[in-house]
Amino acid sequence: MLEGFLHPALALGALLAAVPLIIHLLNRRRYRPMPWAAMRFVLAAYRRTRRRVQLENLLLLLLRMGAVALLALAIARPYARGGGALAPLTERRRDMVLIVDASASMGYREEIETLFERAVRRATEIVDDLDGGRGDRVQLILAGAHPRLLGWQAPEKALSLLATFEEPTDERLDLGATLAEVASLAVEEAGELGRSAIEVRLLSDLQRSSFIPPAAESEEGPGPIQRELDALAELDVKVVVEDVGGSSGRPSNLTLSAITPAEGGATLGAPIEIAVRITNHGPSPRPAERVSLSVDGNRLPIRRIDIPADGNAEAVFTVTFTSPGAHALLAALDGDKLAVDDTRASVIFAPPPVRVLVVNGSPADDLEKDGVGFLMLALEPLQGDAALGAPLAPFLADEVTADTLLDPKTELRNYDVILLAGVPVIPAPAIPRLEERVASGGALVIALGPRVADLSQINERLFRPDGSGLLPAELLRRVSVARRTSYFRVATFDEHHPALSFFADEAWRPFLTEVPLYAFVHARPLDDARVLASLDDEATSPLLIERAFDQGRVFLYTSSFDPQWSDIVRSPRTLVPLVHEWLRYAGQRREPPRVLAPGEPLRLTVDTYPRMTELELPSGERFAIEGDVEELPDGRWRLPEIPPTRTRRAGLYTVGLGDERSEPFAVEIDPLEGDIDRLSPPELSALHPALTLLQRSSKGSAAPGARDTRGELWRLVAGLCLLFLVGESLWGAWIGSRRRMRA
Repeated sequence: MLEGFLHPALALGALLAAVPLIIHLLNRRRYRPMPWAAMRFVLAAYRRTRRRVQLENLLLLLLRMGAVALLALAIARPYARGGGALAPLTERRRDMVLIVDASASMGYREEIETLFERAVRRATEIVDDLDGGRGDRVQLILAGAHPRLLGWQAPEKALSLLATFEEPTDERLDLGATLAEVASLAVEEAGELGRSAIEVRLLSDLQRSSFIPPAAESEEGPGPIQRELDALAELDVKVVVEDVGGSSGRPSNLTLSAITPAEGGATLGAPIEIAVRITNHGPSPRPAERVSLSVDGNRLPIRRIDIPADGNAEAVFTVTFTSPGAHALLAALDGDKLAVDDTRASVIFAPPPVRVLVVNGSPADDLEKDGVGFLMLALEPLQGDAALGAPLAPFLADEVTADTLLDPKTELRNYDVILLAGVPVIPAPAIPRLEERVASGGALVIALGPRVADLSQINERLFRPDGSGLLPAELLRRVSVARRTSYFRVATFDEHHPALSFFADEAWRPFLTEVPLYAFVHARPLDDARVLASLDDEATSPLLIERAFDQGRVFLYTSSFDPQWSDIVRSPRTLVPLVHEWLRYAGQRREPPRVLAPGEPLRLTVDTYPRMTELELPSGERFAIEGDVEELPDGRWRLPEIPPTRTRRAGLYTVGLGDERSEPFAVEIDPLEGDIDRLSPPELSALHPALTLLQRSSKGSAAPGARDTRGELWRLVAGLCLLFLVGESLWGAWIGSRRRMRA
């Protein structure tokens, strides 16, 4: 029998069937009987035909009321389940959500076709079984890093869409996000009933990391996949999973999982080792595998390495960069059944020389008396020093006096770092220029010294308690000791900070912590400032303080580069690595990442104005990048955004700027996509009751666990409504014609 309605509230619209009756009753009350002599002949004739007229009018009224009631019931979508008396009259329309796994691992090739091609072929067979004539619908979902819903379609339209699916994405499968969309569709279809009749089919290779993400092992409580499956189970929806992978287990596969430069990154003119990591996702070792690396299109000699079973190995290449900027790296393996992870692109940035403007507060001809004499020696380009290890980053340093800061011809944006060394008085008109340069991304280093006597004036011009000034700390008092009787040393320092990490090595630590300092200025840092090094005095006074200032950084060195205050300047093994690491960190440019995940947008920054902006894809296709170029405060130019629709494929991309200039960037797949370890049927069934595996032997039959399909009666009820309307029209016309003929 009739079990209910999908939208019970709409069934209350059947009460509108009383409207024709109410209208009839209201019309009866509108007329008042009036005695009239000639009416007795009419009344006599009326009494003879009254019963027939009443029956005719009653039937007409019932037809009208029935039509209204049936229309409301049809909109409420009545249904009945199999086995009842109404079962032969029900309409079993199917609403199917068909999910095709389009992650990168679906590109694995078995025999002559990839798993994705097999999934599309199987999806075509499933859709072909649907009947558009009875109202069957299918919602296609192409599932990758995010689900791509293609809308409810008739089977014929869905088949034409499936014909356009040629290859998988280079993304990972986010099963949680896909199931969230399915749950949303199920809630919409269930209406007020709380139960949904949609069928959900998932065609996948059962990659373990997609169904059991590594992060799920450390999650507290259910993860997103578990939560969405719980929501589907509450709606009585099963997700029928069909394995298109052919077999469970772990097929053998090699993956180029990373391209990693040596710690510290590239330095101009210095050799750097670049490690290409290969992961063996298989039970057997792989001896003498060939690995190649191309740098800016130049292929280096091939390396052969042995890769252990279920392990990693690295092929190390030595590269020397002679030009600054971004350099394109492209590694490759001999091809196997999963081609997408046999190549990997990356970009390494070789920074240009750091441009330093050194403002000398106490210039002198004598090196021992010059405030920056030893500092300038440390900034001279080095050819190498066996004791110091690899050659250090070069610098382009200009030495000036404080008055130069007032010269409008001095373009501060031409310098990455401005170093104020023992400047006793900073000209007030120069302070807005300094603030503007630091705010645009530059770095300011303030070092004190013997000539900085008036601390209050420095505070007045550079310090603000609210943080709007350049100084990261308030200068309080000068502290000094006699050189022959005592000294201060570095007690603690941030070993993880790039400026000081060089001294974290036990062999180099004493060159920072044991060098005497004889004078410094005690300072009170702002709350958001970071103390990088502190002294061993009673107050553990800060020696080096860092603070962000808009887009740039400000450093306060509370001691001096003058040999009167510190022996650091007389110790090359301290001064050279300290200054080089510190100023290289301070002067490094904030570049947007050049290595993206598939489908991420990007805005590049270049040094000169581009004559054109053209994107070249790994496939060789070229597209103009639309949008306006933006000039930045530091004199560089920001290119228009490259939309995510252009970065969907892994590989090496190039942005042409005109005049044979170009900038590379890379899109990398997740290394986990190369691990195609597959769930076994028992493992899948144990994940959640809402998941059901369709065995290959039963692909031609109905899905396992399928319930009696809910049969809807709305078309039948709508047909009856139409029949009542036609009957009412014909009956009303017949009554009218009879009465006109008698009149």
